[in-house]
Amino acid sequence: MAKLYSDSKIYVARILGASNDTTQLAAAGEAISAAIQEWNLRHDFSYLLMDTSGGFSVAACANTGGAVTTSTANGFAGVNVGQTFTISDGSPAGTYTVSAITSTTAITVTGGGGNFSAETLVFSADIPVVAATDTYNLPSPIGRPYSARILSNPRTLLFKEQREIDRIFYSQTSNTTPFWYNLYNSTSFTTGRQNGKIRLFPTPSTGDTLRVRYYRPIAEPASDSDNLDVPDTYVYALLELARYYFLKDHDSETTRLQETKERAELQFRQVIARDEQGTEDKDMCLIPQMESGGSAILDPTDPAYFL
Repeated sequence: MAKLYSDSKIYVARILGASNDTTQLAAAGEAISAAIQEWNLRHDFSYLLMDTSGGFSVAACANTGGAVTTSTANGFAGVNVGQTFTISDGSPAGTYTVSAITSTTAITVTGGGGNFSAETLVFSADIPVVAATDTYNLPSPIGRPYSARILSNPRTLLFKEQREIDRIFYSQTSNTTPFWYNLYNSTSFTTGRQNGKIRLFPTPSTGDTLRVRYYRPIAEPASDSDNLDVPDTYVYALLELARYYFLKDHDSETTRLQETKERAELQFRQVIARDEQGTEDKDMCLIPQMESGGSAILDPTDPAYFL
């Protein structure tokens, strides 16, 4: 029962009998976007949990002598130096390696099979860790990181705020194996950098591979032919909230407004309860400290185990 964006707008506008009015359908679309943004703010849904192991693709790319550009808005926002890519249809053949990032739509590459235009690039999985480099671009789009691991020198990284690192470590210039990560953007905010950055500490002394698990946001529909980016069982709960926003902007005095708000909130809580339980196999209980994290997950043969 996937719901098209066009049908969703009709459903929302129908609460005021305006399903054939183009202006009201546009307002219904804005109400759906508002509802999606509220859901994104209030909860990270399990169906949105992803990781970097699958790589990603960027469409509409061209290469001229190693300078690669894309007309996809912020298409290279999640690309990192050292990452490789191939052409989706295999022509020209060869593997290209990213040597520098100019902007969110321009990179410099080495290797590969030559120039190309209007191609889709398939980027390699995970984030290549480079010696003496501590900051990396996160995937795009991203809602919030879930966990981070380095794979070649295997360990799960622990999240630690930068202020805690600043208080604990007087010197932060030594390069060794990372144990912690945080979210740190050393440059000013830009639209293309909404994907954010991850910073490793200590700074890596050798190359490795970083796998990040993360929640992506619920996507807002771009065209009428798009389906709502929620499971079928959540569709009408989301649209009930959209109806509330639609009513609020058109007739804030209607007696149906409060009823619609309460119904939307009830359904949202039911969705959360279903999402958090996940499976009948999940035990609802207190988690012992040894199972919940801390130094126990580090390698006990490593001196940092005792920090």
